[in-house]
Amino acid sequence: MWILTLLEQLTGFIPRPIQMRQDERGFRQTPKPWSGGTWLTEMKSGRWYWLVPWIMEHEICKTKTQVKDIRAQSIWTKDGRDTTVGTSIRYYISNPLKALLEVHDYDQSLQNIVLGIVCEYVQKHTLDELKSSVGELQKKLIDEVKKESQGWGLKIQNIAITDIGLTQNFRILLSGDLLNIANVG
Repeated sequence: MWILTLLEQLTGFIPRPIQMRQDERGFRQTPKPWSGGTWLTEMKSGRWYWLVPWIMEHEICKTKTQVKDIRAQSIWTKDGRDTTVGTSIRYYISNPLKALLEVHDYDQSLQNIVLGIVCEYVQKHTLDELKSSVGELQKKLIDEVKKESQGWGLKIQNIAITDIGLTQNFRILLSGDLLNIANVG
């Protein structure tokens, strides 16, 4: 309701307590009035902190293990076969300050790194090599993603290959007029 939002804004000078859950960590940022800059306070699990909404900002993230499904992608192998490779990644946040401040959207960044490494690997191998070396691909993924995400405050636990298969892609390019005609009939 808008009245509650208005009351929160009007009473923003009153300090409010924040309790961090056991699976959360984050930071609180307070401006330095006399020298510019800010004080950065790490907010740890299971503790209480005071927040004055008008002058402080805070950000919180979940630190427990999460599994992220990486979208399947279609890639041409070295021998010209159209394949699809699907993966998933399991990780947790070991340093929330780095995860929140050193990389923009760590979930999306991890996904993009995995997609790039898989694409590069598949393009250098034939379909038969790919089928016989799934373990090698998985090991390369883990090593490369750990290297690429170093300094982000993440602990990569595992990367799994969820699907490898042949595909057939059809791409239909239509202009806006043709789409309207197709929708009418």
